Amino acid sequence: MFKEIYNKVEEAAKRTKTDNAVVTFYTIRKAVGWIGMLIPVVLIACGYLFDACRTVQPSISHYYYTNARELFVGALCAVSLFMFCYKGFSRIDNISANIAGLFALMVALFPTNISTPAYPCQQSLASLTDVPYSGTIHLVAAAAFFLTLTFMSVFLFTLSNKPKHQQGERKKMRNGIYYICGGIMFSCIVAIAIYFAFDKREEETIFTLVCESVALLAFGISWLTKGEAILPDKGEEKK
Repeated sequence: MFKEIYNKVEEAAKRTKTDNAVVTFYTIRKAVGWIGMLIPVVLIACGYLFDACRTVQPSISHYYYTNARELFVGALCAVSLFMFCYKGFSRIDNISANIAGLFALMVALFPTNISTPAYPCQQSLASLTDVPYSGTIHLVAAAAFFLTLTFMSVFLFTLSNKPKHQQGERKKMRNGIYYICGGIMFSCIVAIAIYFAFDKREEETIFTLVCESVALLAFGISWLTKGEAILPDKGEEKK
């Protein structure tokens, strides 16, 4: 009798532990998604509303040189931490998340070059990682970060433990979202690269900011979908 009670308690404890792990798993995905979507909104709003010059910066990265720098660095460090804590269903899932986390941390620690000539609201700052080619490291890390996220969205999030013909309608719809979000992120990276390669104007525009904001929006939607905040499986599809 006591053995039966003990076994039931053990089984309940294991089930609770598994349920808590699943909740944490999905919570991390949702947290990453919300941070990604809110980064451009919060930075632009903070920079425009609380700086005397009320100017939108030419890129997300240039908010490092404004009064929103703590938000910029803090958000990237939070994304990096969540990526390192993220545990997927496979080794490649975990490795990809860790790589994305490393690149996010590099984007935060190695600031882009300050605008030349000076851009409104930007103030030159010393950095703990103020090293030669910091701007180049920043750009490469940012591109690698989005490329890694694109890979995860297109090739990892679309995987399933069921054959395609057994997958529910919502899984198929989610896969469509992953492909679209991955395509948008990749297109934004290519657009920025072409812009830097061919635009020879001295004055900076907000083209990069727009592309980065769209890419972050796609990144956020992809992770919110993976966290089942968007199109979660119905009860019958989970069985």
